[in-house]
Amino acid sequence: MGKQHIAATHLPFSSRHLSVLAKQQGLIFRSLNQLNTWVCGVMYQVKAFEEAPVPATGPALIVCDHSALGDPLVLIATAGRPVQFLMAAEIYAHPLIKWAFKSFGCIPVQRGKRDIKAIRTMLDSLASQEVIGLFPEGGLDKHRLDEGHLGIGYLAIKSGAPVIPASIVWEGPHSTTSMIKTLFVPSKASVRYGKPLEFGQAAKPSKEAMQSCTKEIMKQIEALRASILSGASSA
Repeated sequence: MGKQHIAATHLPFSSRHLSVLAKQQGLIFRSLNQLNTWVCGVMYQVKAFEEAPVPATGPALIVCDHSALGDPLVLIATAGRPVQFLMAAEIYAHPLIKWAFKSFGCIPVQRGKRDIKAIRTMLDSLASQEVIGLFPEGGLDKHRLDEGHLGIGYLAIKSGAPVIPASIVWEGPHSTTSMIKTLFVPSKASVRYGKPLEFGQAAKPSKEAMQSCTKEIMKQIEALRASILSGASSA
């Protein structure tokens, strides 16, 4: 007998997901958080299958598939804790919006090369008990690797932080190039988080360990995405 699928129960987006305040207090951060709450609640009609299993304290890595510019906004709105994202240095440096990225603690990275400074910044943030958000495939256009970059496995093993896999599925228009369209064109987003994954910590992760870790994380993300698309309940 085949496995019976159970209809998924969606939790409507709620501002309570933002109840854990960031360390960087201030009018700019609060205003941007409120704008993000509005965008996710009204423009994206965000639906979550369950609350994110991000630990209330301590370091964590949220690793999610990436198909739209709005992905970070959905994770910020539903993770339950402030999330620092790795982002392309050329986008971070944009003079008109750099202030916003800086307010959220985004970490610029030089794409297409091994950026030691960005890696150290992420490790320092994890050591300071922060939450880091990563998109393992890389960018939406250039330097994309669908099987996941090994840097994900490196960070997970080097830091020893729990990894929370996640998947976001969009219905309707979702831009990969325009932030204006991302913020103001209505769409629908569903997000699902998986159970935290633990990997043995090592000061110098081997290539084999990084490959195995990255492969397992991508496998979990793929399963989460499939469960959203099929409407199945997670185990």
